[in-house]
Amino acid sequence: MKRLVILALALFFVTVEGLFVLSGCNSGNRKDLPYQTNIFPQVKVPLSISSDKRMTAEYTARHYWDEFLSEDRLLRLKPDTSTILGISPQIFEESFSGYVSLIENVDDTIAKNSMTRLVDRAVKMAEDGYPMFFSHIMQNGEKYLFDAHSPVLDDELYLPILDGIERSKVIPENVKQSFRYQQDICGKNRVGTTAADFRYTSQRGTSNMHSIKAEYLLIFFNDPDCPNCRQALEVMKKSDVILNMVGMGVMKVLAVSPGGKSELWSERRADFPMDWIYAYDPVGELNQGTIYTLRTSPSIYLLDENKNVIIKDASLPHCLRVLTSISEHYVTIK
Repeated sequence: MKRLVILALALFFVTVEGLFVLSGCNSGNRKDLPYQTNIFPQVKVPLSISSDKRMTAEYTARHYWDEFLSEDRLLRLKPDTSTILGISPQIFEESFSGYVSLIENVDDTIAKNSMTRLVDRAVKMAEDGYPMFFSHIMQNGEKYLFDAHSPVLDDELYLPILDGIERSKVIPENVKQSFRYQQDICGKNRVGTTAADFRYTSQRGTSNMHSIKAEYLLIFFNDPDCPNCRQALEVMKKSDVILNMVGMGVMKVLAVSPGGKSELWSERRADFPMDWIYAYDPVGELNQGTIYTLRTSPSIYLLDENKNVIIKDASLPHCLRVLTSISEHYVTIK
């Protein structure tokens, strides 16, 4: 299905792009001046904030695409279907990947606003006759923000791209339809919303996830025969921030196997800390995709005391960064 979607997009956008070049879009305003291409322009950070890492990152996130999409730069470019606004697909992907890594580490509002502005501009350019820019944002957005194997995997940053696809006037309905499944996945258990409840069974019996009392609840969805899960488990067991927050009683960890009880699940119990809740799904609802869509194994969620989602489907490094930030509000156990 994914290959068919990409093929449909490629055929559609190449056709429209060809029309764009033949018509000489904005040819009356274009200046055929020499211009250095295949280099993504760097953000020029004001000297007054250059020594502050946080302010520099936030400024760069807000202005990452400004020079690349500036009127002066665009007017100097000659029509060329082999590049995306003067840079190769490879350089564009590297630049987009760097952008994603940057906005992953700034304030959530700044990150989402930055992505929304980028998509708005790309949608407008597509409607004005140049769809290739949005096409490559779609392809790289799916790869770096939605794909299960991405180290980032951030639904909140991918949703602006999906919203742009839905409201685009140039993307065919059959292509939009193929992305609506992703919209449904991203819409489940969004950050800031209450996580869907589910039943789990541990050595103490069967309970509901919402009944767990804790300021923070770390849910570690894992499979007993998953090598990545075992690797993540070893890191989590040695993590100072997890040890401290669990030790202080600030956080509980629910390690649940969506696949249900098995002989291997029982054998693995000794691998998990005794102060974690070691459990399995007794009814098989977690693997049905109706309340949770677990794209990766392991899959990590962090909830607050009201069971509102703080992080969803996060990578372990991202999870530990968030927990470290939270733990700064508490006195560390010595």
